[in-house]
Amino acid sequence: MHARSSFSGGCLKHAERPRIAADIAQLLSGSPGLTKEQVLAGLRPMGWTHLSAGEVYVVLYSEKTTFACTVDVPPLWSLRVAAAAPAAGIAADDSATGHALVARCVAPPLRAWQEEALAAWRAAGSVGVVEAVTGSGKTAVGVAAAAHMIASGGRVLILVPGLDLLQQWFAILHRQLPNALVGRLGDGFNDTLARHDLVVSTVHSARGADLLPDGRQGLLVADEVHRYGADCFAEALDPRFRERLGLTATYERDDDGLAQNLEPYFRPTAGSHPDGEVVFRCDYARGLADDILAPFRVGLLGVDLEPAELARYEQLDETARSTRRDLVNIHGVRAEPFGEFMQAVVALSDGDDDSVSMWCARKYLSAFSKRRSLLADSRRKLEALRIIAPAIASAKGSLVFTETMLSAQAAAAELRAQDVDCLDYTSDLKRHERKERLDWFRGGHLKALAAPRVLDEGVDVPEAEIGVIMAASRSRRQMIQRMGRIIRPKEHGGAASFIVMYARGTSEDPANGAHGAFLEMLTGNADEVAHFPTSVTADYLKEWHAG
Repeated sequence: MHARSSFSGGCLKHAERPRIAADIAQLLSGSPGLTKEQVLAGLRPMGWTHLSAGEVYVVLYSEKTTFACTVDVPPLWSLRVAAAAPAAGIAADDSATGHALVARCVAPPLRAWQEEALAAWRAAGSVGVVEAVTGSGKTAVGVAAAAHMIASGGRVLILVPGLDLLQQWFAILHRQLPNALVGRLGDGFNDTLARHDLVVSTVHSARGADLLPDGRQGLLVADEVHRYGADCFAEALDPRFRERLGLTATYERDDDGLAQNLEPYFRPTAGSHPDGEVVFRCDYARGLADDILAPFRVGLLGVDLEPAELARYEQLDETARSTRRDLVNIHGVRAEPFGEFMQAVVALSDGDDDSVSMWCARKYLSAFSKRRSLLADSRRKLEALRIIAPAIASAKGSLVFTETMLSAQAAAAELRAQDVDCLDYTSDLKRHERKERLDWFRGGHLKALAAPRVLDEGVDVPEAEIGVIMAASRSRRQMIQRMGRIIRPKEHGGAASFIVMYARGTSEDPANGAHGAFLEMLTGNADEVAHFPTSVTADYLKEWHAG
């Protein structure tokens, strides 16, 4: 052990930083994944007896090309692979950025379908969309494409729709591509591709940003690509990125955003593609055949509205139907697709001209919203949830999908009344509260989460065995997202269960065409489809789930 100089007044001397960094590198090469306090403790026997944790923190963050940290709290520090093993011929100087450009970046091994998807994308000129059901591992395709681009000296931009996915992608890339410099744009971060191999950015932050350095090859990976069909989000689709990969579970929208914005950008530049910009699909049948999705059973549970609810429903339903006809036939609103119809109706309702069309639009939206809330908050559905509670209590984890925030809170309260540990997971919670509840669910401290649309997309949901759908959705994409949350592979290799509630004789009733193509796909891939009678018991449902 050799002596180290002390620090006057607790201030870190700039000249000492390289020596401290070298000793930290030596420490982390043998013991990666340390907190700054653990790094400090490891430096003590090496002679740095007067260092503080804050001074260690300064060195770690000032040497970004040498040290990498996770997004855990507290962060865990490791040595970048490129810094730990600078083999001859592996790295070349990059004068534009001032860091060693890693010429070899290898992604983790891929599943068979992922290899096929990547090959199909490359055959399409490295431009196109890969559609793969939630839980099948589509993120790995993006990571592999990014690794190839970085290895060839290019830069990569990962577009995500929100902050949760920003942090998820950042953590995945740090873990799977440790010898790449990964940055973030958004959520207070302002990293660029001038100083990083790869940047994960929210679509809001990337709009109008000048991200790709001149003369660089570039790959843009758009996660949840269907979200960027909106005109404002399409501004983030920088044409200078010659390689373009879209990832989604359901490549569809309710408006013309695919044709107007996504098709021109992700149209393959090579080969013939009957599905347009979709160059590869991994559907449920493929996922089940490859054993990358859990087998599942489906149960349909109908309830009857109470007399007062039914009367109110019929009144609202008639109002919604008649005003919809007027909006289409008299006021010229396009009937389909439904998303475009709703956009046009909302636009009409925002008018201030006191016109007949404006009041018709407002009348429709009011009836539509109240009808949806009535179905979502039906007392009989909460009563049915009591019957499902023992099955939920016996499962490793369950997700209850509702339509509104209030119905999620009511469902969680009902399950707690049945001695099932359940909390709501809604958009009014702060980010740290949502993370905390997901962590409790992952650790088994919660048996269930009840959530409206906030869990449908872009959230890394822990394993769950039972999915209860308390309210139908007109969005096939939303229903497929919910399905994917449940049929991810189980650690013990078991099956998953879906219980789909609906109010008989309403727009939710499968007998009236509700769920449509989604229900056909759900039942078509299920090991078993059960139609539960009104008299079904809690014991029967518990046994049914157990198989």
